[in-house]
This record gives sequence, structure tokens and C-alpha cells, in this order.
Amino acid sequence: MFPYQKVHELNRLELIVYKYIIGHTKEVQNMTIREMADAAHVSTTTILRFLKKMDYSGFSEFKFALKQSLKQPAKSQQDPSMEPIKNFFQLVADEEPFDDKINQAADMINAADLVLFFGVGNSGRIAQYGASILSSYGVYSLPILDPFQPEPFSDRDFSKTLLVLVSISGETDQVLEQARYYKKNGAETIALTANSYSVLNQITDFSISYDTPQNRKGHINVTTQVPIVYTLEQIANCSYHKMVDHIDNRFTEHVTEK
Repeated sequence: MFPYQKVHELNRLELIVYKYIIGHTKEVQNMTIREMADAAHVSTTTILRFLKKMDYSGFSEFKFALKQSLKQPAKSQQDPSMEPIKNFFQLVADEEPFDDKINQAADMINAADLVLFFGVGNSGRIAQYGASILSSYGVYSLPILDPFQPEPFSDRDFSKTLLVLVSISGETDQVLEQARYYKKNGAETIALTANSYSVLNQITDFSISYDTPQNRKGHINVTTQVPIVYTLEQIANCSYHKMVDHIDNRFTEHVTEK
């Protein structure tokens, strides 16, 4: 219903509409446009503008399409928590923009002498996994384990270092502090978030965002990390193949010169 390329052309308010719909598909099919606007904290004009970008003539046509997409036998109904994951894989399947971002991230990794990963809480554990899988492919990468580690007194030269920051919200203070510190000292930075319009996305050199609705249980953010794990694995695999191709090309050039 929502093509990947068109989603990435949405502005901040339209992205809020998109996230609300994929996070509340069953509720939306029985809402009026005014009720949905109130629930998503946007205007009805924003909703209509979003639907127009998705090639729907109006709210009625969209609701009909939504109800048709949800019609399936009761026994095959999925857990609602699976909906954001399913949408993510539908959006990235056979889409060039996602592949382009993976390729760009892989190029940045291969250009660095050292790759560092950082996150807080559940994102910290995903960051450790990112460093581990990249190391498995032969890339020198390490996780920063202490989010409260103080900055060194003197400046450092991180011009050949890449810092990959994992954050669901892209608004966590410790993550933003690390991003600013490493950038100030010459490092390149990549943000992996669930929020295209986060502060982290704005201050890093490059970002990949999967824009799924955030799921909180009290103060704990339990938003699915499946999209970011998949993204990390794709980046690591792409980095490896680029390294192998580079080595093969250098070997071929060397043999040709001889």
C-alpha cells in the first residue's frame, strides 16, 4: 500500500501519519478522518496530503483498500506486533534506495581503519552484535560498552575512524554526545534509527532509518530491532564482498603489470 520510495519522500508530519497507520491498521479501518487526525495528532489536511502522495484520491478510497488488505481467514491473522516487521520487509524488497544506502554504508566502513559501534540499552546490545558480525567478516570493529565513559582531556585524531550509532529514537542524550565528540575529532558517523527526523539523523554524516512505530512499556522502549539487525547484516555482507572485489582487482592489476 505504501511504496518504499514514496515513504522516503514524506515530510515529518506525513511520516507521523504513515507510522500511525502501520501501527494501528485495525483501528484505522473503523475511524473517521477526524478521529484519526486527533489520534495521530496531525491535521486532516496532512492525512489527505499523505494519501495523495500514496496515490489515493481520498480517505474513503484508502479505507476501502485497507479493509481489503486486511481481509483474510481468521486462522491466518498475524500478531499485530508483526505488522511493522512485515511492512519493513515489504518496503525494502527489490527497492533500489535501500540497496543504495547499504552500499554507501559499506563503502564508509571499508574506507575506515577502525569501526566503532555505540548504543544504549537494547540498542547497545544490537551495537555489540554489529561489531561482532563485522569482525567475523574481517573488518576491525569494536563496541563502546560504557555509555557514561568520559571524554579524554585532550583532542584525538579520529579521521580514519567510523562511528556507527544505533538508536531507536535517535534522541538519546548519551548517543548524541558520542556522535558530537567523534565528529568534532574528525570521525565519520552513521546513524541507524527508527526515526528519519531525529536529532541524531541531522548531526551524523549518513543515516539509515526504517521508520517503524515505537513501542514503549512505561519508560522502556521495546520497539522491534529486527529491521536494524537485518540492516547490519546486509551492511556487513556488502562490506565483505566489496573488500574481496577490491583485493581481486588489485591482484589482477599486479599480474597484468608483470
